[in-house]
Amino acid sequence: MNILAFTSRFPLFFSFIILILILGHNMRKADRKNRKSKDEFMAREILANSTRRKPLDTVDYILIPYDSFPIEVEKDDEIISECIKDIGYLRDVPIANFTGLTNTDLKLEYGAPNITHLTKCDNDYTVLARTIQNWAERLHELGHDDDALTLLEFIIKTRTDVSSSYYLAAKIYSEKEDYAKIAWLKRTAETLNSMMAGPIQNKLNEKYPDISAY
Repeated sequence: MNILAFTSRFPLFFSFIILILILGHNMRKADRKNRKSKDEFMAREILANSTRRKPLDTVDYILIPYDSFPIEVEKDDEIISECIKDIGYLRDVPIANFTGLTNTDLKLEYGAPNITHLTKCDNDYTVLARTIQNWAERLHELGHDDDALTLLEFIIKTRTDVSSSYYLAAKIYSEKEDYAKIAWLKRTAETLNSMMAGPIQNKLNEKYPDISAY
C-alpha cells in the first residue's frame, strides 16, 4: 500500500500525525528560545552584579511640593487624614520613578552597590502614586475637584502609570470642558515606560475620540 492510498483511507490518523510533528517542532523551537533567553538574562545579571558603584547624578529624584497640596481641605476625613500622614513621611525620603526598569537595568546603569537605595526609591514612589490617587479620589467624592486636580497633575507629571489617575483627571477636565488638558493627558500617556501605556492611551482615545493629543 503506497502512502497516498494509506492517507486516503486514514485521513484523520494522518492529520493527527502531522499535528503531532508540528507541535513537537514548535515545542523544541520554543524550548531553544527559552534557553537562549535564560542564558542571555544570566549573562546580563552576572555583568550587572559586577558593575561598580556609579554616581547618582542622573537620577531624576521627585520633590513633593507639600506646601502646595490641599493639606487643610477635609483634613479630618479618615481617608484624607491617612493620606496626609503618608505624604508627610514621603516628603523627607528620596523618591524616584523607575517604572519599566528591572533591578538588572538599575545595577547596570548605577552599579550593583546602589541597588538597595534605588529599589527603596522606586518602592516609595509606588506608595506615593497610590497615596496621591486615593487622596484625589476622596477629594473628588467630597466635591473638591480643583484640589483633586492639584494632586493628580503633580503625579501625572512624574509619569505615573496608575491608570485611575489619568481617568479621574480626564473626567474632571471633561466636566470643566478643558479639552487641552485631556490632550495633555494623552501626550503624557504616550511617554510612559510601562505596560500600562497602551491601555491608558486606548481608554482615553475611546472615551474622548474627538480630542487629539497634538
